[in-house]
Amino acid sequence: MIRNARRVLLALALAALAASLGGCHHRAKIVDLQNESLYEQGQKMLDKRHFLESIKVLGDVGMNAPVSEDLDPLVKLALADAYYFQTGSVTLVEAQSRYEQFLNFYPLHPKARYARFMIGVCLLDQADSPDNDQEFSLKALNHFQAMVDELPADDPFGRAARSMLLRAQDRLSEHEWIVGRFYLEKKHLEGAAGRFAELTDKYPGSRRRPQALYELATVRLALGQHAAAREALDRLAAEHPGSDWARKGAELKTAIPETAAPAGKGATGR
Repeated sequence: MIRNARRVLLALALAALAASLGGCHHRAKIVDLQNESLYEQGQKMLDKRHFLESIKVLGDVGMNAPVSEDLDPLVKLALADAYYFQTGSVTLVEAQSRYEQFLNFYPLHPKARYARFMIGVCLLDQADSPDNDQEFSLKALNHFQAMVDELPADDPFGRAARSMLLRAQDRLSEHEWIVGRFYLEKKHLEGAAGRFAELTDKYPGSRRRPQALYELATVRLALGQHAAAREALDRLAAEHPGSDWARKGAELKTAIPETAAPAGKGATGR
């Protein structure tokens, strides 16, 4: 009798355990579906540009139970996007932090390149007016340059990074241009020459570069540095042929005195 009672109790215990496990699995499935439903709601709000509402809904994902490994990266990225597309410097900083968090957790995820690209976009969007310090423009330039160097030429995000790299160069070169013009107005020719030279050397993709090469030549000419002026105009003609600044440079070059030959050069020997 005792042995039979033990068998009955064991069978009841096993049945209770199976029911318990089945119930947990069922609840886990329900929670997973709830998380996925919240993510889909948040994504729809994001698509409709209801960014604050999207953030609230996406923030509820995982409140009742851990998020699945497949869903978690998508939620993190959607939250980063929602913060980015809001206006304001605070949300830009938050968005950048969340894109960086995504990369830290999922560096090999198929959308990792997108997150990396958006970090650079956040940096460039935080850049101040070209009249002011360009710390963030420089960070963005270095970020996109690294992407261009590492990604294949035909990679979509490599191409996008090249485009953003040119934008960063334009922003930085405009800063150099403004400071160079300021020096020029103050008759500080050496300072102006230094800024124009830095612009032309560091930012080859800048739209301001042909004009800066021309201005560099005029400043070098005013300083009596004829060889340096001619060199700047030669670069202008070679690197920006057909431009209005190249045509102006050709006219200016005719006004540069020929540098006298060193003593003894060309003399015939006896």
